Amino acid sequence: MGGETIVIVIEGQIGVGKTTMGELLESRLGVALFRELQHPETHALLDRFYANQNRWAFTLQIHFINERFRMIKQIRKAGGGALDRSIYGDRIFAGVLHEDGQMSDEEFVTYSTLLDNMLEHVDPPKLLIYLDCSVDTALARIKKRNRGLEAGIPRDYLERLNEWYLRFYQTYDLSPKLLIDTDETPIDQEENLPPILERIRSLLGE
Repeated sequence: MGGETIVIVIEGQIGVGKTTMGELLESRLGVALFRELQHPETHALLDRFYANQNRWAFTLQIHFINERFRMIKQIRKAGGGALDRSIYGDRIFAGVLHEDGQMSDEEFVTYSTLLDNMLEHVDPPKLLIYLDCSVDTALARIKKRNRGLEAGIPRDYLERLNEWYLRFYQTYDLSPKLLIDTDETPIDQEENLPPILERIRSLLGE
């Protein structure tokens, strides 16, 4: 894909297959993937968070939006690419943590105003790809990949994330968007890929 700067954001539940989707965009469409979990300190913070959410919730969320803002600058400098989670969806996790009392009102306001300030300097992406799956599927994939304390995420937390994510997708209006139900159409099966990739090309104006 030459010429125009193409920025694609991939969103969805924990374990839904965002990195798999990003790797497909990279290998089939030539859109470089900028991975969410690329630094050891991110993994270390996640483990601390899962062990003690009240202590690490705010720190983790600030870390993530800082990392995503850095990657947005990097992706623009590189001339385009895909992000396997976006700065827009970050608010979902902060909202759930605040709702649960794991981020105080003051922390949530600080987080939200910082994110709003960052977004004033962020151009909209070319496309949002939203991957959906059942909680049972997400749990199975989380267990299979076995990333430290992430494997102990409770079911009700994932159910609430799904609810928040679907509301996010329904109200998202910054760019064209595409929803893929990965239960009905698994993206790790070759026979499902041609129509998905063709739809993405179409939404990108190819």
